[in-house]
Formats: sequence, C-alpha cells, structure tokens
Amino acid sequence: MSKTNDLDPLLPHTERTPDVPVFDCIVYLSINDTGGVRARVGNLPDLQCTASSEREALMKLIPVFKQKVADWTARQVPIPWIDPPTAAESTEQVRYVPVHL
Repeated sequence: MSKTNDLDPLLPHTERTPDVPVFDCIVYLSINDTGGVRARVGNLPDLQCTASSEREALMKLIPVFKQKVADWTARQVPIPWIDPPTAAESTEQVRYVPVHL
C-alpha cells in the first residue's frame, strides 16, 4: 500500500527527487566555406564543430557540452565559464539551449 499525500489522503505520495541542474549552452552558428554549418559554444572554451546541418551540429555539440559540465560538476571543479560570453560574429546566428544534467 502506498503512502498518502498530506494534502489529499486520496492522492498517492511520491518521493521528491532533487532538482536537476540546468545549464545554458550558447551556440553560435554560421555557414562555412563548403556550405556546411560551423557551430561554436560562446560560454565555454574550445567547444566547436562542423556539420552538414544545424541539427547535426547541435547533435554533435550538445552532448560534449553536457559531458564536460557533468564531469566538472561531479569532480566539484569550477566550470570555466566565459563570462561574459564571447560575442557572436555578424555572420552567426545564436541559439540558447538549456542542458539538463
């Protein structure tokens, strides 16, 4: 039998899970010389890639961002945020991607 909720005894009680941290990944996208997409992260150093489309670029870049931030967080190492983030170049579009660990 499940525990009951303090507010409504008819509702099942669920255990609260700790809040999941969310980090903003700022991505700058531009078309490269071959017609593909160049993507770079504006708020962490040395994260960039090239791909054939914006979707592919984000699918490559976001998991790397997530892994690096998760690793630094787990090791309790300060995350080397670029603050303020680097500015977008005139040829770049900006995407703000919330990343849950």
